[in-house]
Amino acid sequence: MKNLKYFPLLMLFTVSFFACKKDTYVAQFDKLPQERMNEQMTMVKNALIGAENGWVATLPTGLGGGFGFYMSFDAEQFVNMVADLNDNAAATPQKTQYRIRQDMGTALTFDTYNYISILNNPETSAVGGTIREGFRSDIDFIFDRANGDTLVFIGKRYRQTFTLVKATAAQKAKYLGGEYKTSISQFKQFFIDNPNAYIELDNGQKVSVEPNGGTSQNAGKRITLTAILQNDAIVSNMAKFAYTIDRMAILDSGLKFNGVTFTRIAWKNATTLAMYDATGKEYIINNSPTPLLPLYKLWGSKYNGMLSNFKAIYPGTSTKGAEILNFFHQNMENGYTGFRFNFGRINFVWNIVNKRLTLNGFSSQNGGSSGWTTSVIYNYTVDANGVYTFTLNSNFSGGYVSAAMIPLHQFMLNNQVRFDYFVDG
Repeated sequence: MKNLKYFPLLMLFTVSFFACKKDTYVAQFDKLPQERMNEQMTMVKNALIGAENGWVATLPTGLGGGFGFYMSFDAEQFVNMVADLNDNAAATPQKTQYRIRQDMGTALTFDTYNYISILNNPETSAVGGTIREGFRSDIDFIFDRANGDTLVFIGKRYRQTFTLVKATAAQKAKYLGGEYKTSISQFKQFFIDNPNAYIELDNGQKVSVEPNGGTSQNAGKRITLTAILQNDAIVSNMAKFAYTIDRMAILDSGLKFNGVTFTRIAWKNATTLAMYDATGKEYIINNSPTPLLPLYKLWGSKYNGMLSNFKAIYPGTSTKGAEILNFFHQNMENGYTGFRFNFGRINFVWNIVNKRLTLNGFSSQNGGSSGWTTSVIYNYTVDANGVYTFTLNSNFSGGYVSAAMIPLHQFMLNNQVRFDYFVDG
């Protein structure tokens, strides 16, 4: 009992010994969090407005490709920009408001509608984004880091990397002098003039180079490298890119192919384009007189299929081919199938694992927003020259347009078929 009597006193002494007053607390850092935040916000703002020649910016999007910008910021919270969204955006500077504010860190926010905001626009009419999501691109960007002449931000919602690099006086003059549009056109024209562009790796392997300079969400602003390996397998890798005044900048850490990471396409001289890897090594872009890769080897690997859009007969279509396709398209609206439709298309979908081709006839009464699909499935064999022989696997099912597909169906079963490119011009 004698020991228990003194135990509370011992505990009281222990607590008192280790307790400390509030004003004796020493912070782990030398400044309070709010002080550090204010300093970072000031640093970012001063950096943005202190770049006398502005910034060259690139931004990949969540659903589409990449986009390029030139921006200059002033102390009155206005930003002046051009962008590679289209010819008008590349040639017409746009002045709108911005803010530096505290959010999940230091945030760069574009307050008023501009070329950045267009990528966030949920209306498809803006630049081709999807309803409700646009291109999955932000208008709020959280500061991530500074590295020399580069500022890096991360999109608040969609987490895309927004990179700004200080522009030179020469770049500023070109951007604001209307040369951005001209520069983009020159890049595009090179690949129009050289439709079978390729580079050659150190091991002698030729690699097809195919950029898509459009802004369509599914394929635009992307560059694809494709080659046939020694085992006859196809390898094809793709990355997003953005146009700057002097290069096609490959985004998201570059385009990796056969152990090489490519970071940009730029002019070697007035007429020669080259690809450059992360070490700066140069790969001249040449042009083959014929397509480098046989089309039949790309079905199901690079290309999942092909499409005949409503009433679209493309250049290079033979007379017989146009007749077959027109039979389908022209019989959508006249009730030939038993119903009247105002839209239709044909899709070829390849399954190279099971060696099957599915022919889908889609029909719609609301312009293509929704509708019905009629399918027929073929087995196939293909010889060393790329000639296909089709046999019926599963007859027409679903939808309402099998009658309009009969001529194409008979053609597939009664002929040996070869697929090839058509080069316009």
